[in-house]
Amino acid sequence: MFIELAEVLDCPDCRSSAGLVAFVDRAEARRVIEGRLGCPLCEIEVPIRGGTMRFDLSGAARRASEAVSAAGSVPAPPPPSPAAETALLIGALLAVTGRAGMVVLLGPGPAAHAARVAHMGDRLEALAWLDDAGESTVTKIEDLAAGVDPLRGAAPDGWPVRSGALHGVAMAGPVALSLSEAERCARPGARLVVTSPTPADLDSLAGSGFHELAADPTAWVGERR
Repeated sequence: MFIELAEVLDCPDCRSSAGLVAFVDRAEARRVIEGRLGCPLCEIEVPIRGGTMRFDLSGAARRASEAVSAAGSVPAPPPPSPAAETALLIGALLAVTGRAGMVVLLGPGPAAHAARVAHMGDRLEALAWLDDAGESTVTKIEDLAAGVDPLRGAAPDGWPVRSGALHGVAMAGPVALSLSEAERCARPGARLVVTSPTPADLDSLAGSGFHELAADPTAWVGERR
């Protein structure tokens, strides 16, 4: 985790906007490898292990997330394209080339391309967010240094990010729990990319705070109003 990222993170429990404080046990190239994040008001602690922030997903939030994933009949996504091509597409749709800032890549599909997307920017931080708190493979130090910030376990309807902090969000459908948080955390002009949107997603997106820029069966792209 980039040590200065704590300034734009926020406590998902008390939503104080006071930010989180980083306590560092081991760091390399301004990346926290081992340590923890703490809320100065409600005193929750988030461990950082192997560069990954590990938020505790509550039982209620986990059940809600699983219910959304299981709900309805979700059309099969198109055959996957090569990883480099997919990363290039996500980065292009997010308009990150040569840009600084912070983007969220939510879910195992988008998050898998965090290193390549981060390399496309200039001082760009890519939060590679998986919505479960299970074990993961260790992120390479060179990926962390390139701008990858692994995050696991935060609730999809309670993002640990300050309002208006994000320059872009990429996530796979369905988006039911995450859309309102994407709206809250995205700054004006930020891009939202939804891959494999469902019909219900398209209805929700049409009434959201994002203006549609482009859409086809593989992706929906919008811009924060």
